[in-house]
Formats: sequence, C-alpha cells, structure tokens
Amino acid sequence: MKYSLLATDLDGTLLNEDKEIDKETIQAIHEFRTGGGRVIICTGRSPLAAGWIAETIHLLGEPIIAYNGAIILDEDRQLIEEFTFKQNTVLKFLELCREGGIYAHFYEGDNILIPEENQWNRNWVENNILPLKATGGITKNCERYRKQCGVNLIDNVYDYIKIYLPAITKIAVFHENNTLFEFAQKLKKELGGLEVSSSFNYQNLELSPKGVSKSSALVKVADKLKIPLSEVAAIGDNFNDILMLKTAGLGIAMGNAPEDVKLEADVITDNNDNLGVAKAIHNYLLS
Repeated sequence: MKYSLLATDLDGTLLNEDKEIDKETIQAIHEFRTGGGRVIICTGRSPLAAGWIAETIHLLGEPIIAYNGAIILDEDRQLIEEFTFKQNTVLKFLELCREGGIYAHFYEGDNILIPEENQWNRNWVENNILPLKATGGITKNCERYRKQCGVNLIDNVYDYIKIYLPAITKIAVFHENNTLFEFAQKLKKELGGLEVSSSFNYQNLELSPKGVSKSSALVKVADKLKIPLSEVAAIGDNFNDILMLKTAGLGIAMGNAPEDVKLEADVITDNNDNLGVAKAIHNYLLS
C-alpha cells in the first residue's frame, strides 16, 4: 500500500452528526488494517473519550493522540508523552478572560476544572463519553468509562491554579456572542506559551501548550512506528486539523469542512453524514 498509516479526527469526521460511526466506515477501517494498514485516532477529545470509541469499533492495539496532541498513548494505552501549560501562562490567560468576560474551562487528566456551572459544561461527562448505541457501544462499558472522568467546580480557579499547580493539557474557551476570532488574535498578540485553534469556526477556541498540535504528535507517532510521513494519510474537517493535513503525505478534507480547510488538503472526500471516511479509505488508501 502507498499509505500505511491513517490518522483520523473524530468530531465531524469519523463521527457523523448523530455522534455515531457508520458500520460501513468501521468495515472500511478494518479492511485497511487487514491489509497491513495502521489507524490512529487524533482528536481534541480526552484520552478516555478516544479510548472508548476505539474499544467500541474494535480499534485496539493502536496509539491514540488526544487533546490535540498534548497527550499521546501507546498501543497499550500507556502514556508516551504529556504536555502541559506553564503556570504563568494560564494565570495571564485567566486575567485576559476576566477583562473580556470570556468563559473557559481547563482539562486536567480526564477531568475538567470549571469556575461555574453553565451551558458549556452541563452534561460534560455524557457528552465526553458518547453513548455510541448505534455504533455498538455496550451501556455497562460506557458507564465504566464515564466513572473515570468528572467535572470539578472550583470557586476561584485563579487561586487554585496558583496554589496547586494542576497539570493542564488543554483549555476550551466559549463566549455567548461569538466574538472569539478577535479574542484569538488578542491571545496570539499578547500571550505566548500557547497554541490557539478552533474546531467550530471560532464559535469556540481550543488552546494547547506552545508547540503542541495534532501535527507535532502525528510526527512523533509515525516516527515511533517507523512509518515515513510520505506514507501517512490524515483526514479531518476543521481548522485544528489543517497542520495535520499539511504534514501528512496525503491530507484528506471532509466534504463538510470549511472552504479554508479544503484549500489546505490534497483531496476532498464526502461529508461525515455520507460515509466520507469510508469513501476516502476506498478511494485513496485501498485503490
């Protein structure tokens, strides 16, 4: 095969709009693996969320890239690398949030730290560990994963971070008035030590430690697996996937991707509600 490794995003890519994975897509993945290909999940979701999806579709024995590259797990779900924010960066970020009336929550391991209960963190555990009933998810196994993550309400996040030095691997940013493009530019201008991306066209922001991205993690995983980047294909649908698509030997944009993302890809497949990943595997990886 020309391409021996496929890195796939989850939301908007492997997952359809019902947050399920079509059986045809699962079959295509295993057809590729049967032929000797490797398939890894590369997502902004948590390690547990990615692991639950991998278990449900029987994608075992493969590395996982979570939190947009801040956490890399090996084939046995053991931690290879973890990248965290410097304390001073998080504290300065919180000051900017206060000035702009911006809400953010913070990922520590498989938990989130929140300053208040609101629409962006309500039912977070259930939204993080998806039911996947139509995909084949077993309810008791889903509950087992859900019990391993949680939401921690912190009265004063600034003081908590200053005193307890939590290992923060990702920050999610939200605002009711969709003003986050301007806030993203402000962060890039006034605050170093982090990477700024968006997975929903600036309706939210995803922040990673400086130098961390899906792309950088994919390079490390490919090197560990001794697979040249020229033999790596990557598929995604949004702005936080662009570097990954450009790094891979073959960058595949979903049909539902924004036009700016499609322009950065080598090829474009169908959308996530019309078997885009399955079609990409058959058209570009198995042909």
